[in-house]
Amino acid sequence: MKLAITPFSVDSIKKLSENGADIFIIGNDYFANRLVYSFSTIEITEANKLIKSINKEIYINLNLIVHNSDLEKINEFLIFVKELDVDGVLFGDLAIYQLAKQIGIENLLIYSPETLNTNYYDPVFWSNKGIKGLTISKEITLEDINIIAEDSDIEISLIGHGHLNMFHSRRPLIENFFKYTKKEYDSFIENRNLRIVEEIRNEAYPIFQDLHGTHIFRDKSLESYQEVNILKNIIDIFIIDGIFKDTNYLIETLVNYNQLLTMSDYKEKAKIISKSYEKDHDSGFLYKKTVYVKY
Repeated sequence: MKLAITPFSVDSIKKLSENGADIFIIGNDYFANRLVYSFSTIEITEANKLIKSINKEIYINLNLIVHNSDLEKINEFLIFVKELDVDGVLFGDLAIYQLAKQIGIENLLIYSPETLNTNYYDPVFWSNKGIKGLTISKEITLEDINIIAEDSDIEISLIGHGHLNMFHSRRPLIENFFKYTKKEYDSFIENRNLRIVEEIRNEAYPIFQDLHGTHIFRDKSLESYQEVNILKNIIDIFIIDGIFKDTNYLIETLVNYNQLLTMSDYKEKAKIISKSYEKDHDSGFLYKKTVYVKY
């Protein structure tokens, strides 16, 4: 199992690699949602060169919701990605698959549509389409992850650590709220220190608005310290998403997971690490089924 990470800069890549990162997931905010940092095409080129020089892998995030007006620019970006010779491309919109197929790089694609990969026929379907892999839904239990990933012919990845997005609207909801209350809102756009609180719940959900709309996340970040040694026998890629965090947090997280993955008797240490994070982390949906059902 490889550890994939979302770096905050080109400069942080080498340090993250030294602490156990195998794959670096980067992107540009015109073509991707919920990035920790938007890499320019120049920075993507620099990152690609650096990552290859240290014998690591680079995945490009292309998980935007595609509209007709986006198609030409996406096609140009995919040609750029093809020329870079990257190791993978994360996508969620089928238009990306079609465009990638037209230029012959569908074999690099990883289908990552947030909540949709929820059964063992999903890998079968996409294996027949010739893509590289898929990311299992973030709202799936450990038991179901095992069933979905078992005997898969394509690469299986999973967000195993980090804040999980639970709502995305193309509407600029924060902007609309302040327009309604007749207040200035410029300082709240792209501000990732905001929280929204429901009257009936004692939870504060991270929320931000960007050029793709409004995003709301679970109140607690996911951690899988007690499960990682089970997951290493099930999945191929364990994704650590650093959104709302920083490089120091990513390094600390990598050190923790690599320590557990190399220990023969890891269970007690895993409990200790997990306990130290319980204030603002939990096990997500690994042991509880979501109340929402896909129709």
